[in-house]
Amino acid sequence: MTPSQAGAPEIRHPTAILGPNKPAWLSGLGAMLLGALAVLGHAPFHFWPAFAVSICGLILLLDGASQNKKRLRSAFWRGWAWGFGYFLAGMFWVGNAFLVDAEKFAILMPFAVTALPAAMGVYWGLASVAAMFVWGTGAARLMTFSVCFGASEFVRSHLFTGLPWNLPAYIWKPGEAISQVAGLIGPYGFSLLTLWALATPVVLLAKGDPRKPHLTLIAAGVLALSSLAFGFFQLRAAGPISPMAGTGPIIATGQAGFSQKEVWDPANGLRIVETYLGLLDTPDAQKADIVVWPEGAFPFLLLEEPFVLNEIQARLGSRTLAVGSIRRDLLAGQAVYTNGLLVFDVEQGGLTTRSVYDKHHLVPFGEYLPLRPIFKALGIASLVSYDGEMSPGPQPTTLSLPGAPLADPRICYEIVFPSFNKQATGKAAWILNVSIDAWYGDLLGPDQHYAQARYRAIETGLPLVRSASGGWSAIVDRFGRPVAEHRSGAGYATARLPATTGPTFYARYGELTFGLLLLSFGLMAVWRHKRH
Repeated sequence: MTPSQAGAPEIRHPTAILGPNKPAWLSGLGAMLLGALAVLGHAPFHFWPAFAVSICGLILLLDGASQNKKRLRSAFWRGWAWGFGYFLAGMFWVGNAFLVDAEKFAILMPFAVTALPAAMGVYWGLASVAAMFVWGTGAARLMTFSVCFGASEFVRSHLFTGLPWNLPAYIWKPGEAISQVAGLIGPYGFSLLTLWALATPVVLLAKGDPRKPHLTLIAAGVLALSSLAFGFFQLRAAGPISPMAGTGPIIATGQAGFSQKEVWDPANGLRIVETYLGLLDTPDAQKADIVVWPEGAFPFLLLEEPFVLNEIQARLGSRTLAVGSIRRDLLAGQAVYTNGLLVFDVEQGGLTTRSVYDKHHLVPFGEYLPLRPIFKALGIASLVSYDGEMSPGPQPTTLSLPGAPLADPRICYEIVFPSFNKQATGKAAWILNVSIDAWYGDLLGPDQHYAQARYRAIETGLPLVRSASGGWSAIVDRFGRPVAEHRSGAGYATARLPATTGPTFYARYGELTFGLLLLSFGLMAVWRHKRH
């Protein structure tokens, strides 16, 4: 018995244009364009209606795929094409990293720019195939869609080292009322509900009982209004933003304003050193207790440059300096390189390395080569390499800075991983993130990276201090609201460290709510599917 024979409402969708009798390239092209449109939902635009239109369009494409004799193949193709367009338009800026050392890496840029979206699109293609097994014609298929694609986003964030970039939840601007839901259900639960709620306008295309579409839309409206109300009361209780409120240390976090190509040019070494040393003498830095500089601030191994260390010592005074730098250790006579976050202060007249955090989650192809023998044989090296590849540091924990509470350290894209540092939960009072966003160029990448970093503040309930070369340096409160920001050129964002009230529900219980949402939506979708 078909769904229509069982009396289920049919859906008007573009089958006449993209149905089984039309060429596959047409549905693929339409899906790619819809995927690219969805990127307007993310930073710096945060135009969520574009994401909603794109998601509704994908569902109609899957409606068409369900009528195809080879519906699984058709569904995979349409889902993959949507994902390819989404990740191509949203992450094309990765190609800029291959132009920093263009003579060596430019030839790989076209491959990297297309291979990554092609691989990421597979997750959306497989989610589309999974959805076909319980795909129907009524509102229940929207639950099927949100479960399959919500689960797919979770898998994408963890499998093969994971890349949770541009999750659906991130279309909501961090720091605004609706984004506060992330502190309860995390980004994966928030993504699942976002996919379902924004897909509900599709029910208006259904024929049959007019009350059913209204019930679905009312449910989506109640969800949206309750989320907004929760966030509104959270922000109202927090009060207005005040850069110098509270009793925490004053922090100046910033950058020297060099592009990554300039940093890697040996002719600029002295100019970079002079600029950073000069930043220690600026009014913002002079009034700070802690100064933060970005990952890879200097084009050399800072701990092996006594002249620069002596100059820092002469200017630092009673302040603390946190700065990212590559470190070299010897292990069994072999040099081992790690990407470190170093904390300096002056004690008894000498510069002291107070504490160190070594990056644990390295960037594939950026800091190490997966399947190294194969790629080495092809003459491909990682983008950041010295005598060898980077080595990961131990499991992350807290970082101690003089005169400040314990910090949760994150280097570069470690900040995009939810629940990355569970060891810091209940111990750390703030997140310290240093990054090189200059790799991304002055395109969408720095804005997307910053937005995702702000979500970590909402999820953990911890304020965020971020220093990013070529990107956003900022001090952000526990609700994801920027207290102070600095975007381009040499300078700082300066403010007192905002307060925290302790771990959020999500920080304590992780993906518990996401799992319950998957289970409840999944059971409801199967039950409704069998009824019809």
